[in-house]
Amino acid sequence: MHNTKQIPFMTVLGLTSSILAADVYASDVDYSYLKGISGDMLSYCGAEEVACAAVIDAFNSKVAEVNGNNDFQAKFIRISTSEIMSRLKGELEKSARAAKQRCKSKQASELEACKESVYKSKVDIAFYGTDDPYKTALQDDLFAQHKYPLNENIQPWAQDITFKSDNRLGGLYMGVLGLAVNTELLEKLNLPKPMCWADLEKDIYKGQVVVANWNTSGTAYKFAASVLQAYHGDIDKGWDSVKKIHQNVSQYTKSGSKGVKMAASGETLIGIGFGHDIVGLIQQGFPIELVVPCEGTLFEVGPVGIVRGAPNRAAAEAFTTFLYEPSTQEVLATVGSLQFPSNKNAASPKGSEAVKSAKLIASDDRFSTKEYKDAIISKWTNEIFPISR
Repeated sequence: MHNTKQIPFMTVLGLTSSILAADVYASDVDYSYLKGISGDMLSYCGAEEVACAAVIDAFNSKVAEVNGNNDFQAKFIRISTSEIMSRLKGELEKSARAAKQRCKSKQASELEACKESVYKSKVDIAFYGTDDPYKTALQDDLFAQHKYPLNENIQPWAQDITFKSDNRLGGLYMGVLGLAVNTELLEKLNLPKPMCWADLEKDIYKGQVVVANWNTSGTAYKFAASVLQAYHGDIDKGWDSVKKIHQNVSQYTKSGSKGVKMAASGETLIGIGFGHDIVGLIQQGFPIELVVPCEGTLFEVGPVGIVRGAPNRAAAEAFTTFLYEPSTQEVLATVGSLQFPSNKNAASPKGSEAVKSAKLIASDDRFSTKEYKDAIISKWTNEIFPISR
């Protein structure tokens, strides 16, 4: 049995209340690294459509400004994080087979260079979404090494994902998994507010829970990993909880954020998703409340990775640097994406203080391995999802 550590939110975040309330970072930024960028750049984005568009539009505008022309265009395709990795693996399968033959005698840096010369990707970069699918995809060798712009201004948790991935992933923001509870429905149904994962097992919430499908959503896998580790490392107890919660799920959605939106619109009482999405909907006036389960929950790091064999590697590298800029990270808050930024000089979005008292779980590293993840999803797919409810 693996004991799961619980850690204070502010310790993981690395922020003080004064930083949470910081003014928008104002400084002259040297964007010379964008000079000479041309052609097209295609990306897969795992965030909400509006967040992806806001950042890509900002990048296009800044590149045009620096170069004095419109000879460059970045585009994105918005799909769920798990689908991004499945698609990349399929698109790079032929390259992987070729590299296995041509590069088998190479070592270290020569091996990396050989692979980059062999791989042919349609897409340059993948960014945003949940970190577990990205970490799992490292075992499929989908991302190239890159010197990410890490310095004293980048949060420790963001640097951690880069070090542990051997410089194949960057860390852009942090979000906390929680429950979106519709307060109007709660009163109408005369039900107590769920405060814990265990509460979702109760018969009174029959047909009142919506969460994403574990096969299509990184958010859903984060939910799975949270519940399975919520009981002090007792995974058998976690599986028992998953089975009981399944009895109360009315719908498994394709998108990880759909359940939260359904709670906001009154289509369900409880939607499971990330706190920043919930806070964003609260600020828009929807009658929902954010609950961080009492047993503890996992946090995500929003990653970025340059795809092996990226056709416009120069643009992809410039884009990664652009994503770390304080002003870029602050763009997310303007479109309701209220994650904590990885750059300490970027202001945390108003309203994000609501999750600072959350009890967080330090995840067992096994949950980020491909074999372990596949086994968990297979068990849910074959043994729990078919159970009638």
